[in-house]
Amino acid sequence: MLVGGSADLEPSNVTAGFAKLVSDFNKDNKSGMNFAYGVREFPMGTINNGIALHGGLIPFGATFFVFADYERPAARMRALQNLPVISEYTHDSIYVGEDGPTHQPVEHLMSYRAIPNLLILRPADANEAVLASKIAFEQKKRPSFVLLTRQGLPVLDRDKYASHENVYNGGYVISDCDTEADVLIFATGSEVWIALEAKERLTDKYNVKVVNMFCWEIFEEQGSDYKSNVLCSKNDALLVSVEAGITDGWQKYTGRYGLNIGINTFGESAPGSEVAKHFGITTDNVYNKITERLNK
Repeated sequence: MLVGGSADLEPSNVTAGFAKLVSDFNKDNKSGMNFAYGVREFPMGTINNGIALHGGLIPFGATFFVFADYERPAARMRALQNLPVISEYTHDSIYVGEDGPTHQPVEHLMSYRAIPNLLILRPADANEAVLASKIAFEQKKRPSFVLLTRQGLPVLDRDKYASHENVYNGGYVISDCDTEADVLIFATGSEVWIALEAKERLTDKYNVKVVNMFCWEIFEEQGSDYKSNVLCSKNDALLVSVEAGITDGWQKYTGRYGLNIGINTFGESAPGSEVAKHFGITTDNVYNKITERLNK
């Protein structure tokens, strides 16, 4: 049985439907399965840990990703204690927009990837989001973060691109090329479609492969042959990462001389699309950065 709730952000986290369906737990309604946590992220996290320790229920909590840091000690403890608590964090990047840098979690993504035994799931479209939730629910001994956007994303054409079922491998080649790649672009979440559009513009001159790194942790659990096939490229290929967050950490896949496109400062206050343009998280900038590096 699923229980849980949002830290005062039900409409924004899209958990209001769950709350309406199951009703709030309170002193007069002990059968309610939604917890109106209020602005209490850390108690939300510890309560969900306690529910998981007790057993018999699957607990989840939801808030904006930037507020995950209020919950961090609880998140760290559930990873240490092998507790399969699920966290749904929306508004996962600079596309939060006008709320500005206080609400734009530029450093959070990498910092949570650093916690052992914690799955960080960042789906590229609605189909991957469904499977991200399924993967989280299937866990028995580790917690999961399902990271979702504020902005709408295109649903990728899987007749053109690899099946969304490949997220079970953590990282996968979403768009391949006929020969060894001259350019290998890594992307996650809301930046995957940008990487795919950049590839379309580059293919007149270069062989380009795009890898969707949906979940680093699951990818690293795959066999060496699978990982080698995903990461295969020319010895002198340009390795590129595209993610709306800090770039430190991507060197794991792009190496010392890779091109890491991201945001290494705090954000700005403006509509999400304008902030993205300001920081270069756009198809035009990715294309220009890659061609500039290749021309050198």
